[in-house]
Amino acid sequence: MRKQSIIVVLFILQVGCMAQGAKNVIDEIIATVGSRIITRSDLEYAVQGFKYSSGLATLEADEETQLRCDIIEQLIFQKLLIHQAELDSILITDAQVNERLDYNLKEQIVQIGGDVKKLEQYYGKSLAEIKADSREQMRDEYLTEEMQKKLTADLNIINQEVKDYFKSIPQDSVPVIPVEYELAQIVKTPVISEAEKISIKQNLENMRDRVLRGENFSTFARMYSEDPGSAMKGGEIGFTGRGELFPEFETAAYALKPGEMSSVVETEAGYHIIRMLDRRGDRINVAHILIKPKPSPEAMQAAKSFLDSVYTLLQTRQLSFDSAALLFSDMPDKTSGGKIVNPYTAAYGFQEAQLVQYDKSKSLLYLVEDMNAGDYTRTIPMITESGNQAYRIVCLKTKRPEHRANLTDDYEKIRNAAFESKKQKTLIQWAKNKIKYTHLKINPDFRSCSFVEEWEIEF
Repeated sequence: MRKQSIIVVLFILQVGCMAQGAKNVIDEIIATVGSRIITRSDLEYAVQGFKYSSGLATLEADEETQLRCDIIEQLIFQKLLIHQAELDSILITDAQVNERLDYNLKEQIVQIGGDVKKLEQYYGKSLAEIKADSREQMRDEYLTEEMQKKLTADLNIINQEVKDYFKSIPQDSVPVIPVEYELAQIVKTPVISEAEKISIKQNLENMRDRVLRGENFSTFARMYSEDPGSAMKGGEIGFTGRGELFPEFETAAYALKPGEMSSVVETEAGYHIIRMLDRRGDRINVAHILIKPKPSPEAMQAAKSFLDSVYTLLQTRQLSFDSAALLFSDMPDKTSGGKIVNPYTAAYGFQEAQLVQYDKSKSLLYLVEDMNAGDYTRTIPMITESGNQAYRIVCLKTKRPEHRANLTDDYEKIRNAAFESKKQKTLIQWAKNKIKYTHLKINPDFRSCSFVEEWEIEF
């Protein structure tokens, strides 16, 4: 674990925040860095958070000591960065802090099963209290990140440095790259009948009229909305900024005043009515009711039959997969031969865990793991990113077997690792220099930590 990366301080901040429900921590100041302090509770929250996220309930005594040394080093480095950010007058606005708080809380709610009450129970606080208690820590995280960016903004890396970095890795420590799949798809979305669209719009307009006559919007959302992330919260989405929502949804939402409701809005996800709850500057908090149009059994069968005929064209080699994707797929990726972009890396290629996470049907890995490059599936059902039903044919473009990293096949991965290493060294050197001119006081309990001697810290 030692010296994995000084940049991991951001991770420690996040998991430390997740552990703030801890009780019975006797507080005291254990370090002072410039005008900033580190308390015993800061350390304990970070330690507990690291154990929670890593699944390490207990550690051996020497491992526990090393973990605490590593984390106090990270926290000192964080305070150095914040101290410098304040000297450099780097400003973080309330809107930026709120945006990141909302995003992080959404992520935690998803991780805990989409239930806000479970999150509140974990923390022992209401959602509003969690946000209030995390605000300053989130501001510090933002300052830390911005200062790191500033200190490494002018760095670049050349090809020789990448090669030197790779050569410096002991042979038995060269990482193993898991199996990676590069996939393409031809997607056919069933046609939704006009009668279905009209029925949904009328249903939503009826709900809107009933709310205007005094009935409860939240009740309708809980009963009828098909957005699993917001339905049980009365349709409330939480604060969002521009660019975070469907364009049509965003246009309608930003046109509303607090308390107002939109007419029916159509997006890729379905049909909505939107109610403005609150506006803070350029950020809004809205509630909505979503109803998704359902294709008829006949439309589903027509879509499947269409792709079955495309499958026949592929089988008889009348069309290449790339050409068939361009001609027949309903997805924007058809212009690249249907290649599926990994949303977690923004590149082509999925490792197994990523593919399982990406595929809502959870069957894609099972289908492709025994295929050869160039093979494709028959017509199979899928759920689109918007949660709608469709069919697709999936082609395995390439399958890169598990292997030790090498410069030929994995240059970009190695380059990224080399660049992060260079950033780390730059930041560590900056910290060592900065510590000489910064007031630092640290509890003697940490005298035995190796970084104390390395950073030439005096008690």
